[in-house]
Amino acid sequence: MLLNLDSIFLQLTQNIDIPTLAIIISSITATIFVITLLLTWKNVRENTKATYSQLLREFHEDLTNRLDKNSILKTTEDCQRYANDYLNTVDQIAFLDIHKKIPVGIAKYLNRFFAYGLIIIDWYDHMVGEDFNQTAKKNWPNYFLYCQKYGITPNPDDKLPKIMLDYNLLQEKESRS
Repeated sequence: MLLNLDSIFLQLTQNIDIPTLAIIISSITATIFVITLLLTWKNVRENTKATYSQLLREFHEDLTNRLDKNSILKTTEDCQRYANDYLNTVDQIAFLDIHKKIPVGIAKYLNRFFAYGLIIIDWYDHMVGEDFNQTAKKNWPNYFLYCQKYGITPNPDDKLPKIMLDYNLLQEKESRS
């Protein structure tokens, strides 16, 4: 059988001139290369989708965990740390988006979390009693740039934890202690 194939191949090559044979071999090689390239591209695309999905899940989980910490706020320092940690997290995501390190869709999916950050900054500005907007713009420039770029505004349905809303009372209570 193998000898048969060999003789058939020899007969075919004897009837084909060298330039035509070169074109056939080049065409076969190019076809194999294109198929390999397409398979590689498909595999990379699937892996990228999985990576992006995992990244989105991690960002969402991190922000949700930060929001869940509002139930353990007891002191003014806890409230300030909660606000700072939250703003650090959204600033990190904004940095990645602005520098095109993550797909645009991931950060856009998290827009509501960015809107909540504006509520935190407003709270900080009013309750802590300093011009926090200026400090915040220095500390979290990517966050502000992101909000400006995508027109993020506070969502009136989002509410801060009660203890943060009662910050002045908490501060008075701590000063009496």
